[in-house]
Amino acid sequence: MTGVQNLDLNRVSEYRLDWDRFDGAVVLVTGATGFIGSFVVRAILLNAKVNQRETKVLALVRNAERARALFGPEEKRIVFLEGDVTVPIRYHGHIDYVIHCASNAAPDRYMNDPTGTMKINFCGTLNSLECARACGAKRYLYVSTIEVFGRTEGGSLLGEDSFGYIPSTSIRSCYPESKKCCETLAVCFGKQYGMDVVIGRLSYIYGAGMSRTDTKVCALFARAAANGQDIVLKSRAGQKRSYTYISDAVTGLLTVLLRGEQGKAYNIASPESVVTIAEMAEMHCRLFPEKEIQVRFELPKEEEKQAFSYIGDAVMDPRKLMALGWRPEVDLEQGITLAVRHEMERNDA
Repeated sequence: MTGVQNLDLNRVSEYRLDWDRFDGAVVLVTGATGFIGSFVVRAILLNAKVNQRETKVLALVRNAERARALFGPEEKRIVFLEGDVTVPIRYHGHIDYVIHCASNAAPDRYMNDPTGTMKINFCGTLNSLECARACGAKRYLYVSTIEVFGRTEGGSLLGEDSFGYIPSTSIRSCYPESKKCCETLAVCFGKQYGMDVVIGRLSYIYGAGMSRTDTKVCALFARAAANGQDIVLKSRAGQKRSYTYISDAVTGLLTVLLRGEQGKAYNIASPESVVTIAEMAEMHCRLFPEKEIQVRFELPKEEEKQAFSYIGDAVMDPRKLMALGWRPEVDLEQGITLAVRHEMERNDA
């Protein structure tokens, strides 16, 4: 891990939450090697270590050997369950909390494997719900996305009950359509089987720890800035979006898990971190003048156009979550700076 990631983890570990509820608890995290899932695992373990709590983390991963390498020394405190989330999860002990993070979450994956993207979301959600039920979980947290809102009228804040249009015959809809369906599956499962389910809807998340193969714009911008390369936009990028730094996203998810109302969804978005994609690109250039980079526009190829999101402005209203006491701590300029510095640290490693 880089120095930036350690700072991020300490920030979350010291965040005012009901951490004592994890004392003696068993927590299952699916998608535990992903950007969000790995941070959740590390944050829970760090807080348990600092406060001498007995917390057992189960990490569902496809390759245990690679997962051990990713987590390094921390892996000794993790129980790895090796398996694919699209098949039933085999665990025969008690589980207190399930945090379901597993999902394809990159535009290139949506287009290259749309059926697989939907399968991971559908089957993964059902299998993790079945596991939570079989193991007597106290609560199940479904990690959702801003994309479930679809294309909405520009200029309006998206509350938890706001929904727009998702074209059912668009290949690009494989991700938002299946994630939205899984929200319904989770609350229906909870109602039918008497299980406590909550939903955390993430805005556009960025920060230290994004994969080097991540094709989302936040990751592309950070890598370009760190490498001293111009940022290339394939459109005018005028869509206004809600962004949230990784550490704030995780405190938001944990707030929903520990304080949210059963059966409810909560928007997780930094209210002050709202810019257009083009403005975010320009911020990377401005914050690192020594890199002497600029934003350039290029015409997209036809296959690149197919991967473009049809979602226009997407600005979430997080007041419902903030009423539970959640507050973001990293503003957009600080977050971009941390993300780029993390990439620079990785380059120097």
